Amino acid sequence: MSIKVLLITPYSFRKYGGVQNQVNLIEEFLTSHDKYKVKVFGYGKTGELESNKIFNIPFNSSISSVLLFPNRKLLLDYINWADVIHVHEPFVPLLFWRLPRNKKYIFTHHASLGAIVTKFLRVLYKTLKYKGISTYVSNSAKSNALALNSDPVLIPNMIKINPDMSLNNNLGYLFIGRQENRKNYNFFVKLSEQKLFSNKLFYSITNKDTLDKKINTYINPSEKLKTKIFSKTNIYLALNTKSESFGITLIEAVNNGNLVVSSDLKSFVSVLPNSHIVYKNYDFDSLCNVLKNLESEDLNALWNKQYKDIQIYNLEENMKKFILLYSNI
Repeated sequence: MSIKVLLITPYSFRKYGGVQNQVNLIEEFLTSHDKYKVKVFGYGKTGELESNKIFNIPFNSSISSVLLFPNRKLLLDYINWADVIHVHEPFVPLLFWRLPRNKKYIFTHHASLGAIVTKFLRVLYKTLKYKGISTYVSNSAKSNALALNSDPVLIPNMIKINPDMSLNNNLGYLFIGRQENRKNYNFFVKLSEQKLFSNKLFYSITNKDTLDKKINTYINPSEKLKTKIFSKTNIYLALNTKSESFGITLIEAVNNGNLVVSSDLKSFVSVLPNSHIVYKNYDFDSLCNVLKNLESEDLNALWNKQYKDIQIYNLEENMKKFILLYSNI
C-alpha cells in the first residue's frame, strides 16, 4: 500500500530559492520509490493555485514571493488526501492559520526569524496546540523549531553528491546571488577591477544584467546551464554580509568542483565546519589577501577537505531520517 505524502510551502516555484529546491529534491526522491505517492501544494506546482495572488514581501533581509492566502477548501482537499503532511517554512505569514489543528504534521524550518519573533511564536503555538514533529536545517533555524516542539530533529539541507568530482582546472571566480545589499555583489565587481586578479575569469549568476564588461553574467539560468557555468570556474565566492540561515550554494559549489571562499558568517562556517576558508566580513582587503594567499596553496588538497565536509548533506542518507519521521506520523 502506498504512503501519500503532501509537501507544502508558501514560496512560489516560479522563483528559485533554497526551500523550493529542497521540496523538489524530496519530491523527486520519493516519486522514484513505488512505496510513495507525492503531491506538492505550492504556487507554480499546483495548477489550481494559479488564480491565487502572490505577494512580494520583505522576509529575512530579502524579498520573497509567497502565497499568503491559499484557497482554504483546496488546501483542505489536499490535506485530507495525504497520510503525511510535510510543511516547509510554516511561520511565513498566515500559512499556519490555514492548517487544521486536528492533523499531525512535520514542520521543517529553514530560516531564523529573530529572538523576539520566536518568543512570540512559542507562546502563540503553545496556545494553538498543533501536533507534529519539528525539524530544522541549521542551528540558526533551531529556535523556530523549538517554538513548536521541545525536541526538534536536525536534518540539514540535502544535495545529490557527485561521486566522481574533482577541483576544476579553469581559473575563475564565481558569484551566485541576487543583486541586493546583503549578497554584496559590489565586492565582486570591485574584485574584477583589481590588477592583482587580471588573469582570472569572472562569472556571475544573478537576477539582472550589469554593465560590468569584465564579468560574464548569466540571468536566472536553468539548472543544466548552471552546472556548465560551475565548470568554468574553480573558486566560488560567497560574499554575503548577513541573514543567511544555511548557505546551500556553498555545498553546490563544492559539489561542482569549486573551492569555496566565504565571509565569516557563522552559518557559512558551520556548513563547512572542518574546511572553511573565510575572510573578515565587510573587509575587502581581507578578501583580497585570502585570495592572494591561495595562489601559493595546494588548492586540490583544500578542495578535497571541503568535499569531505559536504558528505553529511547526502540526499540518500538524510532522506532516511525523513522517511523514519514519516513512519512515526
